Amino acid sequence: MKRRVLLLGCTGEIGSRLTLLLLDSGFEVFGVRGTRKCSITNASHSCKQVDLLSESVDIGFDDIKPEILVHTAWVTKPSEFWTSPKNYQWLDASKRFIESFESSGGKYLVVTGTCAEYTWESQGDLDESSPELPSSVYGNSKLELLNWLRGRTLPFLWTRTFFQFGGNELVGRLIPSIIDSLLRGEEFVVRNGNDVRDFVFVDDASYLLNNLIVKRSSGIFNLGTGVGIRIENLAEMLGRMLLREDLVRIEGTDVPSSSIISNPAKLISVTGEFTWTPLEEALSKSINSRMYR
Repeated sequence: MKRRVLLLGCTGEIGSRLTLLLLDSGFEVFGVRGTRKCSITNASHSCKQVDLLSESVDIGFDDIKPEILVHTAWVTKPSEFWTSPKNYQWLDASKRFIESFESSGGKYLVVTGTCAEYTWESQGDLDESSPELPSSVYGNSKLELLNWLRGRTLPFLWTRTFFQFGGNELVGRLIPSIIDSLLRGEEFVVRNGNDVRDFVFVDDASYLLNNLIVKRSSGIFNLGTGVGIRIENLAEMLGRMLLREDLVRIEGTDVPSSSIISNPAKLISVTGEFTWTPLEEALSKSINSRMYR
């Protein structure tokens, strides 16, 4: 009998890819989605639309009896997720889901967290033992859920993804904003261009998450490449690729630069050496997905 997974957020950028990977890995996947439609056709997959923030929602844990709960849903709208009060609605809802999952006999929990749970003022790359001192509502709410889980006995995997990009991500995030502006022939102004970030291609993040789940890994794992790039260099690279370098304008800033890069040592110790998609190749795929959507 196939092991059952209930996946919250199954039509999101990570959720949709992870669903396919889990199916290929031999799981039966029950998906819960928001407003996006599900296009996956597979005898081992079913999906239903649910308002996960409704306090009276019945996801169906007692009927499905999943062995594994994968929680990838949260507020993600670029213009609001850093400060939105919905973060705390998701925190409360997540606790309800997890308690229901445990009561139904669930054995293993997976939650996608964020590098925003760390302080961004540390020197050096961030590993899983780096100080946890988030500066945003988003980071604080995720960390509060993690600390709540730390006080329970349910085995869990918590991934901290760095700066994910690719696919049909929402307008307003950095990379799609640059691409969309240049495709429209509009100038893109880069501020805080000295900041260094560890960008993670969504296909790679999904593959590694599936790998960790299949291995039944537990604890906190960073999902980051270990390589950073300055924001101004990233924008200039996209300008060259789109033959619109003339539209990329770098503005000086008095704000101190920050460097947010993952130390991938723990991830490598479990999954082995991983060949990340080269940045330019991943950006090319991102450009194509936005040109032909």
